[in-house]
Amino acid sequence: MFIQIIQVWTNDLRLVKEITPHEGYIYAMAIDSNGQLYTSSCDGTIKCLTNPVASDECKELLKCNDEIECLFVDPKDNLYSGDDKGIITMWIDQRIKYKFNVVEQVRSMAIQNNIIYSIRDNDLTVTEIIEGSASGRFMTKASIPGRYPVRLCGVCTEDGVYSNVAILTRDGFGIAMIRNSKKEHYPVIWTKENAHSMIINAMVAKDEYLYTAGYDGIIKQWSELGGKEPKMNGEIVLTGTSGTVCINSVAIGADKTHVYAGCSDGTIQLVKFV
Repeated sequence: MFIQIIQVWTNDLRLVKEITPHEGYIYAMAIDSNGQLYTSSCDGTIKCLTNPVASDECKELLKCNDEIECLFVDPKDNLYSGDDKGIITMWIDQRIKYKFNVVEQVRSMAIQNNIIYSIRDNDLTVTEIIEGSASGRFMTKASIPGRYPVRLCGVCTEDGVYSNVAILTRDGFGIAMIRNSKKEHYPVIWTKENAHSMIINAMVAKDEYLYTAGYDGIIKQWSELGGKEPKMNGEIVLTGTSGTVCINSVAIGADKTHVYAGCSDGTIQLVKFV
């Protein structure tokens, strides 16, 4: 199995096609509202598949010597890329607009208006881009102990501001929930230690739900994210032909209670919570 291959699937998991845009293995993917798929690889490139369902057209946006480990597309369809040197690049219309040096490796990030949330194996950094700055000036607003990934979650206002930010605890077994408030200096409102029995690899959120999954092969659904402690609504154990699998990634389906899981045996499974 070659992990530089991108597979395109239907909602009911019928394989449509395969595309090989990179020579090396793929670190990250992100899709915009027009269906354009951005990919980054250990080969130091960022590429754009303009219509991966209907075409194999692929544009190279960047080629460098750094490892671009994560990508994020904001609600305005602006692309952000983060590398192993701590450089976050903002793209507008597929051209570099600004670069921000957050010093530490960027393993995961999320962007909300002019706020960047970036994280590696320890510490979430909250960075504010100074609005109106022609040179892309920025300042660090908070540093919170934790581990990647980072996800915006909870209630979202019409301005696109989420009520909470979720990260993992430093040991990777638990979840930390942060109130997304600059005025309150981003306080941690609860920590769920040992949310899983093994390290959590993946996390995704939609509206009132947060999903976590990892080496234990279990997907868990959490709610009441803004309260004093979360409520676990259910958990589902995934298995393969040789038993329990490790879950490497998760994504929300057409319904917020449907989750796709990418597993260590090379399969994608659709999980439906009731």
